[in-house]
Amino acid sequence: MVFKKDSKKRAKTKKPAAKSPRIAAAYVPATRAMPAPCGRRLARNIYFGIILFFASATFYIMGRSYSILNPGDDHGMAAAIIDMTAMSHEERAVLANEYFAYGRGKLVSGNGVGAILDFSIAIEANPDDVMSHIYRGEAHLQVGDLSKAVYDFTSAINLDDENPVAWYDRALAYIRQENFKAAMRDLDAALERNTLNKSDMLSNRDIYSRRAQLRLWAKDFDASAEDYTVAIAESALDPVSDDYAGRAEAYTGAGAYAPAARDYVSAITIISEKIQTAQTSEEREQMSRDAMSYFEKSAALNVVTSDFIAARGDLESALTIATALKDADAMERLGTLLNGM
Repeated sequence: MVFKKDSKKRAKTKKPAAKSPRIAAAYVPATRAMPAPCGRRLARNIYFGIILFFASATFYIMGRSYSILNPGDDHGMAAAIIDMTAMSHEERAVLANEYFAYGRGKLVSGNGVGAILDFSIAIEANPDDVMSHIYRGEAHLQVGDLSKAVYDFTSAINLDDENPVAWYDRALAYIRQENFKAAMRDLDAALERNTLNKSDMLSNRDIYSRRAQLRLWAKDFDASAEDYTVAIAESALDPVSDDYAGRAEAYTGAGAYAPAARDYVSAITIISEKIQTAQTSEEREQMSRDAMSYFEKSAALNVVTSDFIAARGDLESALTIATALKDADAMERLGTLLNGM
């Protein structure tokens, strides 16, 4: 073997008497038969591997320790890794714009975690940018971290009290927290500000529709129907089936069965027009299921008003959709209802 042969060579080599035992020990490995370039390359790879390991460990520890010590602050590792203290105002502005763009791209693509990190860097570079706080809040909504979303939207409101998007988005976070009273307050604030200074990112229809939903959940049926009516008027050029279906529920709760049935028909009509342009099969399936549900609800209302012919037609339409979807449970349920008429 090479190492055995090499050891014989070392046995013949006369060691300098002046060298200490420690120096001699260091000297022996240097006389191995391994080619020098290979040995240096291996040592260099090991060296760089060690450096990368400790660098990665350092960044991880920095991020973890920061998040533990500052649980409400998302700067975290972003602020720890990127030192901006020596940057000029112009450099920080460029960095903020760059990472703001990165964050928006990741938010749209569904990468909420990556978006949070990018927006955190943008905020560190420019803490006064309202939209960075809003978008980071939306990223927190996307990943389900509601308390941090509320924190970011509140920060945006503190920076610009007149921004309707910040108020509206915080209302959405409150709704998911089931803090409906706070959500209603924020929706009112968003509507007031968006009416005075309309945002390109938010329509009054969105606000009215969301407020109508809250009032429906609170069983304030008349007020809910009024808000849905305004939402429908606001989106007359591009009607939304959910608004008609929501108003139908409000009318049903108020005992106005005939207009409720008409609204379900309107919702179904909108779906039949928009399903042709649906981008994915998942969208088409969901829209079909919505239409099936509306047909069934309309049938129930027509039974209450003794319009059995219309009720039967609604159930048959619902059964047709269920058959196309191969929904065995719905087919059985609808078939039973039809047989009982």
